[in-house]
Amino acid sequence: MNWIYKNFSKNTIIHNNKICKPDEQIISPYPLPSSLGLTCIQEGRNPDPVILHEDVSLKAGETKFIDINAPELSKNIALSIMCMTQDSGVECRFNHNDNKPVPIDIRGFSQTLPWIMCSRIFLKNVTSSLAVISITAVEVIS
Repeated sequence: MNWIYKNFSKNTIIHNNKICKPDEQIISPYPLPSSLGLTCIQEGRNPDPVILHEDVSLKAGETKFIDINAPELSKNIALSIMCMTQDSGVECRFNHNDNKPVPIDIRGFSQTLPWIMCSRIFLKNVTSSLAVISITAVEVIS
């Protein structure tokens, strides 16, 4: 459900290239700051920006894949992948198991990416010990 705001002022208000003249309404998929001068006349639901938060355990040599749900309001996600166990390493590939691997260790990987580039994550433990990987994907709403 969207948020609906009304301009009760005598001024025209512009937000994100949308013009709202006096006594007009504007619809937004997310809450707008009160500093704009618009009055909320119908509250929508607050979207949860966290798309995925999961810890994955991988035995030595094991491979798993994780699907990331599409964001609701934008095309970008902030993706964080981190190895939570010392002396373990994981190869991470995005969207296809044949793509070039990104090495993941305790320093981790953190990047804002278009969701379409990382909708599926392939993880492979390349060490001889158990690896615990923490994956978080957050929708970037601008």
